[in-house]
Amino acid sequence: MVTSERAMKITELETITIQLPGRSSYTWRSLQVPIGRYVILKVMTDAGIVGLGEAPAILSWGGEHGRYFGEDPGIVCHLVRECFASMLVGADPRTVKTILARMDQDVRGFPYTKAMIESALLDIVGKSVGVPVYQLLGGAARRQIPLCHSVGVAPPQEAAREATQVVADGIRWLQIKVPGQPKRDAQIVAAVRRAVGDDINIFPDINRGYRNAKTAINSIKAMHGEADIVAVEQPVEGIDAMAQVTQAVDVPVIVDEGCWTAQDAIEIVKRGSADIISIYFTKAGGLIRSLEVAAVARAAGLPVNVNGSLEGGVGNASNLHLAAVIEGEMLPGVMTVNTLEGREQTKVGGVFYTDDVITEPFAYADGCLQVPDRPGLGVELDEAKIAKYRVA
Repeated sequence: MVTSERAMKITELETITIQLPGRSSYTWRSLQVPIGRYVILKVMTDAGIVGLGEAPAILSWGGEHGRYFGEDPGIVCHLVRECFASMLVGADPRTVKTILARMDQDVRGFPYTKAMIESALLDIVGKSVGVPVYQLLGGAARRQIPLCHSVGVAPPQEAAREATQVVADGIRWLQIKVPGQPKRDAQIVAAVRRAVGDDINIFPDINRGYRNAKTAINSIKAMHGEADIVAVEQPVEGIDAMAQVTQAVDVPVIVDEGCWTAQDAIEIVKRGSADIISIYFTKAGGLIRSLEVAAVARAAGLPVNVNGSLEGGVGNASNLHLAAVIEGEMLPGVMTVNTLEGREQTKVGGVFYTDDVITEPFAYADGCLQVPDRPGLGVELDEAKIAKYRVA
């Protein structure tokens, strides 16, 4: 829907908590709850346009040393209802940066909730002028987004079996979640390498699991020697420990939990504490702030990837628009191939849920997802699926 330049106002906000059905018992080292229990936001306007957002908030997932803390569906819904609704109702949704500044002024932190709201606002703006969100952010640098599949913590042969199935689906990058136990980690990664052969890119994600830099360095060198890993993700906690590891190993080190904001990225560059920066639209508090992180990385000559918390379809739309507009070198990131029951595009690759609440999946081919080109985020809700997967 394209509207004129007349005033537009937000009239109502609605939060909906859903639980998507999981394909497997996927987990990582510090995860305490099942993935897929997320919040969908509807922002209604007097122009009849509804903006959508998603907060894939997980209470046990956050930043280093408690610097950034987890959110969960209850926190997200409380913040929208008690803190942000009175600020947003009556505001023009097209004044996105003004609203972002006001949210940061009134409520410190809680980037997942703010990112969800920002996505809904950008969805409204895009729909109001008839263009996709990536056009609002400067246009697409790429339209096909290469994927990396995340294999959850599992026994070696089980991890190897899943990795083989993913490769059969056409995905050639594999993130292997490991428990942070050097011998066990090496066994898992070696089993995956034997299963997929030498031409697939694999790397372990330790999720801050090693207790110190020396343990991390020794473990990474052993895994590289045995399994030819192409990188390692967040082996330790803390910017100084990450710097020690980065400077001591030959493989690139990816920072995830240690980089949320552009300010974090600046410190990482100064300290030499990573070779690759992992960007989430949620960690930074939205797409606009994520582009600030990407700009720091590009200026420093560091590649990035766009990852997330294994979003449902609404959140993954934000991932795709972000990945489309980032300039510079971008490596394949962990994103969901949002599967609709009966309309599966892959068997295992990128599939973390067996169904979703969007009406159309993002097109998948040759290990890539296509960026949607419909107005706004380019997704609509299937209200029957919302009713089916909604939780109190």
